[in-house]
Amino acid sequence: MRKCSVLKSYYNEYVRDISVVFLLLLPLIICNAITLFVGHAFNWIKFTDLASIFFYLSNLLIGIYPIALCLITSYYIATKHGVNAMVVVPYSLLLFIAVSVPNSLVSAQTGLPNNPLIALLAAMISAICCISFRLFPLDPSRIDFVSTLYKHVLHFFCFLLLTVCLAKFTTIIIELSKEVRHDISLNPLTFYGGLAYQFFLGLLGAIGINGHNFLFRAKQQLFENTQQNIADWQAGDAALNILGQGFYDAFLSMGGSGNTISLLLCVLFFSKERRHITLALSALPLVIFNINELLLFGLPIIFNPILIVPFVVVPLVSFVVVYSAMTIGLVNPVSTIVDWMTPPFISGYIATQHSFSGVVLQLVVVIIGIAIYRPFYLHFVGRSESNNMAISRQHELGRSTLKSFLGDVTQAMSSYVSKHDISRRVSRMLSHGEFVMHYQPQIHLKNKLGLSFESLIRYKGPDGKLLPPFFIQDFQQLGAMKQLDQMVIDLVLVDMQKMLLTPNCKVAINISTETISDKHVVAYIVERLSFYNISPLHLEIEITEEAIIDNDKQVSENIAVLQALGITIAIDDFGSGYASFPHLLKFNFDKVKLDRSLLFNIDNEREKNLYQLLAKISEVAGCVLVAEGVETQAEKQFVQQCGIDICQGFYFSKPMPLNDALMWAKTVATTQYSDDISV
Repeated sequence: MRKCSVLKSYYNEYVRDISVVFLLLLPLIICNAITLFVGHAFNWIKFTDLASIFFYLSNLLIGIYPIALCLITSYYIATKHGVNAMVVVPYSLLLFIAVSVPNSLVSAQTGLPNNPLIALLAAMISAICCISFRLFPLDPSRIDFVSTLYKHVLHFFCFLLLTVCLAKFTTIIIELSKEVRHDISLNPLTFYGGLAYQFFLGLLGAIGINGHNFLFRAKQQLFENTQQNIADWQAGDAALNILGQGFYDAFLSMGGSGNTISLLLCVLFFSKERRHITLALSALPLVIFNINELLLFGLPIIFNPILIVPFVVVPLVSFVVVYSAMTIGLVNPVSTIVDWMTPPFISGYIATQHSFSGVVLQLVVVIIGIAIYRPFYLHFVGRSESNNMAISRQHELGRSTLKSFLGDVTQAMSSYVSKHDISRRVSRMLSHGEFVMHYQPQIHLKNKLGLSFESLIRYKGPDGKLLPPFFIQDFQQLGAMKQLDQMVIDLVLVDMQKMLLTPNCKVAINISTETISDKHVVAYIVERLSFYNISPLHLEIEITEEAIIDNDKQVSENIAVLQALGITIAIDDFGSGYASFPHLLKFNFDKVKLDRSLLFNIDNEREKNLYQLLAKISEVAGCVLVAEGVETQAEKQFVQQCGIDICQGFYFSKPMPLNDALMWAKTVATTQYSDDISV
């Protein structure tokens, strides 16, 4: 059951997205059909020079189509999963070319890779690789540019190795397919051989493989035998065969392989899905000329376990019906090889010696096809309310992606400009001025030997002016919080070497979500403590509950290891919006810091009761409480009444440079705790 749900998840995530991708390629497909039709029209009226121009344009569009499919698919999947497309798109293009060129899967006219199935697989594999191992796009102005560059190089090298393996695997598959084709002996001129031939054509087409190319030997022989039989019939030397190239083209490929004109009419007659109706109307001009790629990939039919069944079965049933009608003489046998782009009903009239019985037979085949397609199609779209809601959400995502396709480009450009400004600002801060640490005391009202500090980073400009920590948002925008945290750890540990660290004295460092959820953070902290010769017992790590929500498992493991080393773990800003009691019970925090906002309205009875209730969590969670933001005598007395003995706030002291903090600590050590300690 679990495997089925996983497969269904992958189907919903990737296969159904193909329909959205092909809507993006709709203009290219329609233009190709138009140029091909115009070329045939000019050729028919003997304007061969003009016809050759339009045939050239058609070949050009066909040539770039697989590459466009690869690029847009990789872009769409990357955007959907929040991965930068500038990373995924080059990977997919590399994989597509690397697999196609050595295996001769290229166009003879353009030399470009020409296999749509390989294009889709290359885009999906590349996207999965980049989603599984996410990388930030290279930005020379980032402070972690060098390390990011090396990660990109390593990731790209591993992908190159994968590409070589996939190219070799494709070669093996192609060689095996040649052996299979050699062993397959089909005779489309016999009844059972014709059924087998049509079955293989449908089955291959349903998984995105051009069956006519795969069975080229049989198709070529069919074409030659048909030409010879028609010539002998016209000379009066032989009877006209029922089965021939014209039989398959005129009656078993109406609207394209799978007799998809029946599916198109089924959608128009019975569908309540607005997107499917729009798709069918868009595909109608193409299906008239037997071009069914839009339906094949737009619904999609390929890789679709439901629609594959009628796609294969309808031509087989049509084969039996048409063969029977011609055998008993209701309809004339096919006497010519009709051009494959000839519209249905016209092709039936021409193929059956200009007989309207051929048109009627085609109409019967289309109606039978509709009847077969209908239950499968309705099952595919679903009729239950839950199915409709799920599909609606899927289509809403598709519409959202379509609407944002061009908007993302503009947004990306403006985001890049903004990010570049931030990068320049951070670079100036790193090269001019300095980052310094300030320290705010945490006062233990009943034990003056329990004095601790919270470290807070500040920036001092070249003019000596101290700036508030608004620059932290800049580091967040650049995705460089781990680098900032590492710098803070080093600055604090250097300062701790100058402190008189009594057994109960601790220095707290605020760690970002990005850092505390990193599996390498523990090793880094241990290495830095050893380098500066600081005992873990004097270090305290403060995290917000946002970090717990972001990566529950990894954060839990990091907390447990840090605590085992003797490092105190505190949860900061409890009560500010993220915090909740279940997390206090789930994680064994040493300290909980009640957010300043909880003291704003303690004159109000309701807020006062809430604070008193929160003050009792230490009894449940077994942790130490700290009252943050104590700024007045009244607030100090209130938190004391609530049973909280450790306070931090402007009432006692603002954050101070290291030297001032050391002087302040000496003053406290020689003074009884009283209201006179405030600064």
